[in-house]
Amino acid sequence: MVTSVAIKVFLLAVASLPFTQTQTIRDGNQVVAANATTVARGAVEVSPDSSDSGVGYFSFESTQLTPEVIANLTTLNLTGIEYFNFGDASSTTAKLKSASCKALPGDFAWPPDIVWFVLDLLLGGGLIKSVPVAAPCYSDWYQYNPDECTTITSQWSSPEFQSSQPTGIDWPLFEGVTCLPPALGPTNATCTLGGMPSYIVNVTNVAQIQLAVNFARSLNLRLSIKNQGHDFNSKNVGAGSLSVWTSHLNHIQYLGPEFTIGSYSGPSLKIGAGVETLQVYEFADSLGLDVVGGVARTVGLGGGYIAGGGHSPLMSMYGMAADQVLALEIVLPDGRFVSVSETSYPDLFWALRGGGGSTFGVVTSLVIRAYPKLPITTLTFSFGTSHTITDCTFWEGMYAVWATFPVYADAGHYRYWSISCTSESSCSFSMSPHWANNYTTAQLQEFVAPLFANLTALGMPPQDVVYAEYDGVLNAFTTTFPASTEVVGSWTYHTGSRLFPRRNWENETSLAAQSAALRNTAVEAGMILGYNFKAAVNPTVNQDNAVNPAWRDMLSHTMLGAVWAQSATPDDIAAANQLLKKRLQTWRDVSPGSGAYLNEADINEPDFQQSFYGSNYARLYSMKQQYDPWGLLYAITAVGSEDWYVTGQIPYYPTQNGRLCRVGS
Repeated sequence: MVTSVAIKVFLLAVASLPFTQTQTIRDGNQVVAANATTVARGAVEVSPDSSDSGVGYFSFESTQLTPEVIANLTTLNLTGIEYFNFGDASSTTAKLKSASCKALPGDFAWPPDIVWFVLDLLLGGGLIKSVPVAAPCYSDWYQYNPDECTTITSQWSSPEFQSSQPTGIDWPLFEGVTCLPPALGPTNATCTLGGMPSYIVNVTNVAQIQLAVNFARSLNLRLSIKNQGHDFNSKNVGAGSLSVWTSHLNHIQYLGPEFTIGSYSGPSLKIGAGVETLQVYEFADSLGLDVVGGVARTVGLGGGYIAGGGHSPLMSMYGMAADQVLALEIVLPDGRFVSVSETSYPDLFWALRGGGGSTFGVVTSLVIRAYPKLPITTLTFSFGTSHTITDCTFWEGMYAVWATFPVYADAGHYRYWSISCTSESSCSFSMSPHWANNYTTAQLQEFVAPLFANLTALGMPPQDVVYAEYDGVLNAFTTTFPASTEVVGSWTYHTGSRLFPRRNWENETSLAAQSAALRNTAVEAGMILGYNFKAAVNPTVNQDNAVNPAWRDMLSHTMLGAVWAQSATPDDIAAANQLLKKRLQTWRDVSPGSGAYLNEADINEPDFQQSFYGSNYARLYSMKQQYDPWGLLYAITAVGSEDWYVTGQIPYYPTQNGRLCRVGS
């Protein structure tokens, strides 16, 4: 079926054939060349105090696209200016106007170069034509440069390097692994754009996001959103997409010790969507404050991390990262820029805190709660089988550790642990770390004494016991999780996870079944990783949000992986992922009705709607249809993603290297 969008683009292409390299505008009675000198960017400066949230805009948020700007641009007679108009989500034909499949380069409906030229003019020069980061490694790319390839290869595993690149992502597996440095890629590696976007908007102001959103919606283009590029499942890319890159929206502002909004009054920060975890920790620490954040330096705190809920070393004290959000600014799928809070768009205030990223719009900033710094003590230790310690003794020790989960979480602690098994009779356990908020070393030693006594009684006393004290989150984080441990860029493994509910600890039979499932998968797979914490109740913030209800009744977020060789084929990867799903099913079987953390879950999770969103899904899906009837925003396993599919995929190895189409089209 030829859509109205395709017909418009065809007519536009034919009309522009004689001047595809140039564009003119009418200035009064004169016709002049359209360029950065004669055409102002598509934006106007609004008052920083005009936000409906009551919190002043950042400077980049004061630069906005308005209907008046569009009207003025229309008088210039620029080609394709109608594609920048705002949408009407309430229109009964909004969904019908979206074609069955998104356009790809080379399609009849793909915008001609002159239209991309106009977009770049209005963006103020912010449009980037995508090139894979590793293109200099391949002789069939114009960028070929062996010396630069050597540099890229050496930096490939650095999250700082990947986040600095327009097409850089930390985990390329589900992009399709279409362009890695040859030394790190598949056998006989080649380089194509694959699942990467075709164009990228390097966002430095809100108007640029609005222009990109309107442009993609009007021309039926796939739109992708990339912040710092950390998503495990490559939700931040898409073949043929126009990418909105928000990494540089990294302003931070302290709103004072008694900032008041809605029912809250206390210390708060306003952060840009691109602010990285380490950046906000450093800023807060300088003020004698801590914030609820993650344990990876370059994760964009206001991106998919908070949108997906966000677990943290402080969550057993203060709740999820999403719980800390007091207000947001967002560009909606219709292109409009709005403020969201308890009183402004309260439905979005509920959904944006935990309902997943790339769903309801492009967030530009958030106001978050902060807390006075508290001392932190960490503890690391290990134990394992040996010539004197049998596997039976080892697992008795693990049962003793797992039995402590309710008490430790209720005390406000956070524990990150792992089990590694090279065989059924050779396993080791590592606690790295046990993070105790508002504890001294002496207090923590007394707290863990019963567990250590139990382990010692088994003839397996804890080894390599180390305590360390810190004045707050920043120093505890940077020391406990050193930068050298943050390694990205790999595609030879994939992880899934499960949230194990508190009720399992309240029933001996359920706990025994859970322990058996964990033991069996640790031996079969060779390793499991886990966290022991809870999402604390916090009456000082609004916890009525879209965070998966499974988080409110859990004591462990536990992860299991699948691995394969660098020589693996797509079929090999699919087989490994299928096995992972099968192994994870044993975890699902012993935790019925619970769920998984959508940011760190198996991409093949069955019934993802229940597992990632729980009882919130029906409301979230209804809101998706209300705010985005066009299906502009898509990410795999995001709300509403079941209405779409990517062509050319094989079971158990879904990538973004294909055309995005509506189901049933």
